[in-house]
Amino acid sequence: MAVNFLGVYGHVILDYIANLEALPAPNTSVQILDRQRFFGGTGGNIARVAARLGVRTALASFVGEDFPPEYREALEADGVDLTDLRVVAGVSTPTAWIFTDRRGNQIAIVDQGPMKSIVKYQLLKHSIESAEVVHLATGRPEYYLKIAALAAKLGKRVAFDPSQEIHYVYTATTFRRLLARSQMFFGNEVEMRRALGFLRRKRPADLLEWVDVVVMTRGGKGSTILSKEGKIDVPAISSRKVVDVTGAGDAYRAGFYAGLSRGFDLFRCGLTRAAVAGFVIEKRGTQTNIPTWTQAVARASRHASF
Repeated sequence: MAVNFLGVYGHVILDYIANLEALPAPNTSVQILDRQRFFGGTGGNIARVAARLGVRTALASFVGEDFPPEYREALEADGVDLTDLRVVAGVSTPTAWIFTDRRGNQIAIVDQGPMKSIVKYQLLKHSIESAEVVHLATGRPEYYLKIAALAAKLGKRVAFDPSQEIHYVYTATTFRRLLARSQMFFGNEVEMRRALGFLRRKRPADLLEWVDVVVMTRGGKGSTILSKEGKIDVPAISSRKVVDVTGAGDAYRAGFYAGLSRGFDLFRCGLTRAAVAGFVIEKRGTQTNIPTWTQAVARASRHASF
């Protein structure tokens, strides 16, 4: 019997975010105005936010020997099952350096750490065996095909969420193979267009030929959920202020699972995800303003009863 509702596979990253007056031209240097380190990564974000919302969650990922003990402690404090969070000797934890100028232009430099070579590491099975739903976020498709195959064998539901990696990690072949093993698909509007290109289809609803549920985030316009029962448009829930939209998509997913694990219908799952994302974007960093379930429901209740 599953002891977790959700098993999350994805990156656990250290984000270094720096503000600049202007991005440097090649062969020049500029001064950093301020910088901060944040805990991040698709896997780390989804798992921690979901757990804070009361979802029994396991996290599967590979980090380096320099993985900060305070990040592990934060995940544990929120109740994340870290059985499958593995330290790899001789490598550094995945790290992203993100530089933003006064006009909002941005560049990012990413060190994948052990996640770049994930296919040579052991298959992390606990987060499949212990969960009801297996969420495949960023990571190597060759590895995730093995995860999806085991999940199918064990009768688990698989959610496919390649995120930004759909543009440079996946081919039409690997995308189709993983989609065929999945029951849910997540993506924003740009990622959805890429997915449809791989499938030679035109409408997001066409993905229902492969999966049961399609969830498309639309930024400030809210989100759209598609299923065999039809199309559901979920409104955005306004925030008190917008400081940093980084991590909003991961918060959306965690909020969706918070509703799904409680047996909510798809519309209410969409509302809870919108409410959670609204909290996260009010502060800088992807894990610095995670709401409780009570706080999320209070905001979502403006649009429906819970």
